[in-house]
Amino acid sequence: MMKLVLYLFVLCFILSCTPKEKELTADEKAKEEQAIISVMKKYNTANEEKNFSALVETLAQEVTFYGTDSAEVLKTFPEYKKAMLKQWDLFEKQKYGDMADISIIMDKAASLATITFGIPFDVTIGNNTAHLFLRMSRTLKKENEKWVIAGGIVGGTNTAQIKALEDLLQSKAGTQK
Repeated sequence: MMKLVLYLFVLCFILSCTPKEKELTADEKAKEEQAIISVMKKYNTANEEKNFSALVETLAQEVTFYGTDSAEVLKTFPEYKKAMLKQWDLFEKQKYGDMADISIIMDKAASLATITFGIPFDVTIGNNTAHLFLRMSRTLKKENEKWVIAGGIVGGTNTAQIKALEDLLQSKAGTQK
């Protein structure tokens, strides 16, 4: 019995000496959230400019993306690059608006976070533009003390807007035959 009490005492002592996970101050948390938003803005700008090397700078070493099409699941860089190049070929111009309804959830150590937001997105093909409002969610993690996107999902919020984009793409496909 005495050994058990001694064992429990030693165990409690060791656990009480274990360093506690540091919690961020309000200022530190706000700074990390701004860094996450900045990564999203850089990603969107690189996408608008069709600049793959700038896009890659915002990404983790391994990524998983779920697109608007249920079959669009990208788990490798070659798959991701192929999908982006295809999108850039289809869309003559794309423009993101300002992020809205931003929600960021972050672990206490500021090493893993999720950002969810809505964003206007315009796609131009020829003289026509489809205006969409998208909901996006991205998972970010720190690599080498820098926030990078590890994965995400995007979805349209309005079926009429999605139909307008589909019609625009069908129109382009009809002119390329």
